Amino acid sequence: MSVATARKRIRVLAVDHTAGVRPFRRKFAALAAHGDIALTVLAPDRWVENYRPVRASATTADGYRFEVGKIVWPGYENRAFFLTGLAGAIRRARPHILHLWEEPFSLIALQALVLRRVLAPRAKALFFSSDNLHADFDYPYRPAKVYEAIERYALRACEEGTAVSGEVANVLRAKGYRGTIDVVPHGLDLEAYPERTESSRAEARSRLGIRDGGPIIAYVGRLLAMKGVDVLLRAVSSLPAPAAGAPPQVLIVGDGPERDRLLALARSLGIGDRTVVIPPVPHEEVPRVLGAIDILVMHSLTTPTLKEQFGRVAMEGMAAACAVVVSDSGALPWVVGDAGVVTPEGDVHALAAALSRLLHSAEERAARGERGRARVRGHFTWSAIAEALAARYRALAEPEGGGTEAPAA
Repeated sequence: MSVATARKRIRVLAVDHTAGVRPFRRKFAALAAHGDIALTVLAPDRWVENYRPVRASATTADGYRFEVGKIVWPGYENRAFFLTGLAGAIRRARPHILHLWEEPFSLIALQALVLRRVLAPRAKALFFSSDNLHADFDYPYRPAKVYEAIERYALRACEEGTAVSGEVANVLRAKGYRGTIDVVPHGLDLEAYPERTESSRAEARSRLGIRDGGPIIAYVGRLLAMKGVDVLLRAVSSLPAPAAGAPPQVLIVGDGPERDRLLALARSLGIGDRTVVIPPVPHEEVPRVLGAIDILVMHSLTTPTLKEQFGRVAMEGMAAACAVVVSDSGALPWVVGDAGVVTPEGDVHALAAALSRLLHSAEERAARGERGRARVRGHFTWSAIAEALAARYRALAEPEGGGTEAPAA
């Protein structure tokens, strides 16, 4: 009899407003692969992620049950709440573990914790947080006092917390949370990011409609002021013309309020003819886009209300064996480790110097790419993250004694 079969089954209900995005559900497939985890996932039937509408429908696949409910304010992760689905999911799942992949100050977290008291009072609750800025409960969202009251309640009500980085864990401690906090970063399936070759790179460029030319320096994500895309454009425009070959091209993949300003800036800097902006792509297509580029830049800027919480695209760039350059905002230096190049926030000259060095050394670009894939393999695969989460679930469920159920034959 296997170890997984010998254990009792632990019923887990995960509530995740982003789970309608298929690649984000891979963590649940990895969790469900543990035979002693009986997993149910609840997501909104519609959501807006990175300006793209997402639709989801109930199904049973990858070893777990996926349910959906109707939601108010799709795309607003803190104020959104379920109109239907949440109470029913709790009743059907009868969870030992209620894992809220939601900020502890969100309305969904409040909903779930109130319903737990009524429908599953013995379930152990966990929250998930990416907030690395508001240690004093002073949020930029209105009404801030309501969010503060919700979070103070959630921190008292939850047995444990999960944080996307150590920096987030420090913020939770500053808020007075004394429970166990496990660092659970974002992850991915490395198999979705094939090994990079010259032919695969050329094919990816062709699919994107990018003409042959110089190396591609790219940014992928929302076009917001705090993402520092203007710093990238200024840095590229300051690079000297190459002694041989074509100058680098800039590829911007995304949308947002800064789009028109960035295009105008590129033209004013004299690089408009080699700057391409394309709309956001579905998450399933991100590996294909990243396979076309040479250097990925994520030069986020810290503001009084925003700081880079993780940097999922930097992780994805490493998985795709890109040379990755980031600023020192928030968790970015930790995410890239020794695989990436870190430059000071807002420093055009430092970013230009880093880009120049990488553009002049194909060997360093390749070495950074190899180290990036190795870092992802060691820290950010869903299989490794699921292994750690499953262990936490077992430890939490253990005091319940006979409360778990034997696996089906």
